[in-house]
Amino acid sequence: MRDRADVVRFKGRFALPITHTTPHEAMVEDLLFVRDVLDGAGIEYLLVRGNDERPVIAVNWAQRKALRAALVAACEDRPFYSKTVDAKGPAVLVSDGSMSATSKARIFRLFRPRVHLASGLNYGASTGVQIELWSISDDEIVLPMENSLTRRVVRSEEAVRGTVERFGRVWPTIENMFADHASDINFDVDLVFSWVDGSSAEFQAQRAKRMQNYVVGEGDDSAARFRQIDELKYALRSVHMYAPWIRRIFVATDSDRPAWLADDPRVTFMPSEEFFADPSVLPTHNSQAVESQLHHIPGLAEHFLYSNDDMFFGRSVGPQMFFSPGGITMFIEATTRIGLGHNDDERSGFENAARVNRRLLQDRFGLMTTRHLEHAATPLRKSVMEEMEKEFPDEFAATAASTFRASTNISVTNSLYHYYALMSGRAVVQTAARVKYVDTTMKSGLRDMDSLLAKRSMDFFCLNDGSAPEIDLELRTKKVTQFLENYFPIPAPWETGI
Repeated sequence: MRDRADVVRFKGRFALPITHTTPHEAMVEDLLFVRDVLDGAGIEYLLVRGNDERPVIAVNWAQRKALRAALVAACEDRPFYSKTVDAKGPAVLVSDGSMSATSKARIFRLFRPRVHLASGLNYGASTGVQIELWSISDDEIVLPMENSLTRRVVRSEEAVRGTVERFGRVWPTIENMFADHASDINFDVDLVFSWVDGSSAEFQAQRAKRMQNYVVGEGDDSAARFRQIDELKYALRSVHMYAPWIRRIFVATDSDRPAWLADDPRVTFMPSEEFFADPSVLPTHNSQAVESQLHHIPGLAEHFLYSNDDMFFGRSVGPQMFFSPGGITMFIEATTRIGLGHNDDERSGFENAARVNRRLLQDRFGLMTTRHLEHAATPLRKSVMEEMEKEFPDEFAATAASTFRASTNISVTNSLYHYYALMSGRAVVQTAARVKYVDTTMKSGLRDMDSLLAKRSMDFFCLNDGSAPEIDLELRTKKVTQFLENYFPIPAPWETGI
């Protein structure tokens, strides 16, 4: 194996270099390899639905020696490792002749370590395929752990064999193992980004010209509100890497398609005139106006996420982070309180909208909102937004018609929708998500990025461009660009040249 040019050493293990492989793709590649080995050796197996997204292959305990021999032979020059789940011990190199340091193990994670040497991105046992040894007799089947369908002991006559198509192959399995479950999320989920190419000279000139006649709130005239350094490219990469279940991505923008983005059906650029209910109010430089019209985007799924281009998926998450199986939206509250006082011309558009939202909801439901939302992708439903527009028609229309943020604007996506849905029984608070907000213009923000990269333990993070910087623009641009390239080094399939 040491002679293979495509195998490297990383943290004491052999590994494959990462070029374009996502965590999910790595898992599927290893799964199909294991299947081919079993087919070639004539070893019977079942594909099993485990308790998470990881594929599970079940093999009869009586065939454990044949299984080990087949895998050891097939992995002679391949960097496969095996780590036991139900017994302690380090991962072992399969080509060394075993799958475990103990003979008692019945659950293994088989994986090829992968690493992107330039960035340090690496995959290990977390992307492994699970192999389980089942004791199968004429009367019963004894499993080492429960799965999504069965208990640990199953009567053999009840485990009726069937087939299922997964990962481009037809697999032997147990009947109903992969049937739709009541707890599954089977509806489509789309994602909408709002984005402005603030580096465009034409955009800057038009914005400055129109702003001459407006007085905006604190920070709303800052260049940080529209400055961009290709964050959208990396936000899209984060979707490709960590949320491959997203059906379709829309980019709500009036800017031109960036040079790095190819024409791809999975990513649709959506100009304002194509989804504003009243195009006569355009053009707009107000993100709150754009957000009030998202439910009019043609072809948008009923269930969708909304995000800004400075918000990223930090690790693999599923749709259950955002929706219940019944379609209830699950939003992430921040610890930051909205505070006291009413909306006024001195506050930022963000703070004003929270107060306008609060007043509307208190008038409607008699309940007070106290917190902002976290800076992360947030779930919405078209039908609820349509209902809200009928409930608050004047506020929706006035916000959509505000060229710049006004003190009377609502913020539908932060957080009028979420608390309206909560108070009407169609949303709950998501408390399990791990989110990090980073002000990249502060010295502490640079340290936060180092920690994010080293740990990769956040579900979501936001790299905000603050309006009161401690560090200069050139250093901030360099540090953020380096961080994003290291965190998301895998190009998405919709990038040019891929």
